[in-house]
Amino acid sequence: MPRLPEFDREEVLDNALSLFWSDGYEASSISKLLSVMNLNRGSLYSAFGSKAELFSTVLDHYMAYLQCHLFSCTLVSIKDPCEAITSFFDKAFFEPEQNQLANGCLFFNAISELSNNKPELAGKARESIHWIRQLFYTRLLEAKQLGKIGSGQDIGGLADYLIALVAGLRTLCKSGANTDVLRRVIDAGLSTVFTK
Repeated sequence: MPRLPEFDREEVLDNALSLFWSDGYEASSISKLLSVMNLNRGSLYSAFGSKAELFSTVLDHYMAYLQCHLFSCTLVSIKDPCEAITSFFDKAFFEPEQNQLANGCLFFNAISELSNNKPELAGKARESIHWIRQLFYTRLLEAKQLGKIGSGQDIGGLADYLIALVAGLRTLCKSGANTDVLRRVIDAGLSTVFTK
């Protein structure tokens, strides 16, 4: 019976995530992945299968991280829906290191890069974005029921708008926008959602 590879799975996935996030899928060659993950070829393929399967696992790993460190402490656990959404944007765009923000969002990056040549991976990233949209939708619906959003507002459209705001902010981060610019855009964006 072959021995299973011995390594810290979380650590190697973190390292693979960092490379995919900074360089993109195509530019993250197997040799680069082996180097940053500190694995030999046999261990990588034994543990993760192909490069595509590794990337799929990295997408799951990234989502698990976001659920633990971003969504659960903002959109899920904060009682007031407006405060929850505001806190999400603050935590997402003002707590990470600037160099991390400069990589954009792994999900949006994957959709942009892989929709034509790896549609199954782009589709998986798209499902994650849809899941985040559903979180926004749920909290926006609560806000509307509390009278904090106008009664004529389309909640589905507002949820899509918040996803577009996240995507736009991530693009601004990639283009080098500073925190003052991000703050102005977030404040302007959220002011169009919530009733004063």
